[in-house]
Amino acid sequence: MLCDPGGFRTDTVGTVAGPMATSSAQVSMRDAFVQRSGVGLTLLGQEFRIVGANVYWLGLDENVNPSPSYPSKTRVTEIMGIVSAMGGTVIRSHTLGISFGTSLSVMPALNTYNDAAYEPIDFAILMARVYGIKLLIPLVDNYNWYHGGKYQFIGWAGIQWSGVGAAITPPDVGAYFYNTTSIVDRFKAYITHHLTHVNQYTGIAYKDDPTILGWETGNELTAVLYNDGPAPPAWTSEIAGLIKSLAPNHLVVDGTYGFYPESGQLQVEQVDIFSDHFYPPSISRFQAGLALTQAANRVYLAGEWDWTGQYGGDSLQSFTSALESSPGVGDFFWSLFGHDDQCCMFVEHDDGYSFYYPGRTDDMFQRAVGLTQHAAKMGGSTPPQVIPAVACPQYSFPTTLFPSGVNPGNLGI
Repeated sequence: MLCDPGGFRTDTVGTVAGPMATSSAQVSMRDAFVQRSGVGLTLLGQEFRIVGANVYWLGLDENVNPSPSYPSKTRVTEIMGIVSAMGGTVIRSHTLGISFGTSLSVMPALNTYNDAAYEPIDFAILMARVYGIKLLIPLVDNYNWYHGGKYQFIGWAGIQWSGVGAAITPPDVGAYFYNTTSIVDRFKAYITHHLTHVNQYTGIAYKDDPTILGWETGNELTAVLYNDGPAPPAWTSEIAGLIKSLAPNHLVVDGTYGFYPESGQLQVEQVDIFSDHFYPPSISRFQAGLALTQAANRVYLAGEWDWTGQYGGDSLQSFTSALESSPGVGDFFWSLFGHDDQCCMFVEHDDGYSFYYPGRTDDMFQRAVGLTQHAAKMGGSTPPQVIPAVACPQYSFPTTLFPSGVNPGNLGI
C-alpha cells in the first residue's frame, strides 16, 4: 500500500491523475515544431511562450540512493503532471543531454557510449510528448557535477585538473574546452551521436522529434568568473552550426549565461535564443539583456531564476510581471522536485532552491499559486484562483496519447 504522499492542500481543487485525452488541435501541436519569428516563438502559426521549470535530474539523479541513479518512471510521470498542472509549456533538463564520465552516463569514457543510459532519457521524452510539454536540453555543463561536463573532455585530452563544481584547479583550465581542436571535435562527435539517437519508445531520432524545442550549447558557459571564458563566439557558431545541420527544425540557445556584446556573442547567426540566469531576480538586469537581445532580433530567455526571495532582489510578483509584459520572453524557475518512488516522501535536494508543488509550507504554497498564475498569463489565459492538486502516482493514461505500438500498461507506470 502506498503511504500518504503529503503536500496536498484543502485549498487546491481536483486531482490531476494523468494527461487528458486531447483534441485534434492539441495532437497537432505535439507533432509540430516550435519556430522563431523575430523576437518571438510560434507553434502552428500561433504565439508560443516558453514558461516552465528546470527539472535537471530527468536523465540521471544524484538525490537518491544509490547516488547517482536513473529516476524511476513514477517520479518522471509525477513531475510531468506537476508541470502540466502549473501550466508549463516547456521543461529545461540538463541530464537529458549532459551525461559524461560515470558508468551510468551516456558517454562513460572517451568514444564509449552506454545504450542503457538512453532508456530513462527516451522515457522522459516520451512522457513529455504524452503530456504535451516541450523540452529544452543543454549539451554540456560549465562545472564538474555528478553528471559531468566540459572538464571530462579536458581530462580525456590528457590535461590535468581537479575539483568539484566550480572550484576547479587550475582556475583557467576550462579554456581548453573551447580552444583545443581535438576537444572540440570530440564534443561535436558526442553531439552527433546524441542527436541521431533513435528513441526506443517513439521510434523518432532526437534530431527529428518535435517534443524537443531546442538544444542549449551549454549550461552557464560564462566562465569569466573562473578566468577562462566566456565561450568564444567562434566556438558557439561552430557548435550551433552543427546542431542546425543535424536538427534544422530545432532552435539553438546560446548557453553563455549573460551578455557580452563586445565579444561578438550577439552576432552569431545560428543562435535563436539568448539567455541569462537570475540569482536573485533583477528587473534592471533583465531589461538590459532584453534590449540587447531584441536589438539583435532574437528571443530572450530567463533560463533560471530564484523563486525563493532568500537573497533579496525583486519580488516574485514584480519579476514575473516584467517577464509577462515583454513580448516573446520565456522563463524557467529553478528548480522542481517531487516525491520518491513510493510517493511517500519528497526527494530532498540541498541547494536551497528546491520547489515542491503545491507547497510544503504556506509560503511555498503562495508561490505555487503565483507561479501557476504566471504561466497562465504567459499563455494568455485567465489565471486560476485555486490551483489543482496532482496525484502521485499518475495513473490515467489514454492509449491514444502514446505512439502506435506503445502500451502504457507495459511501461511500469
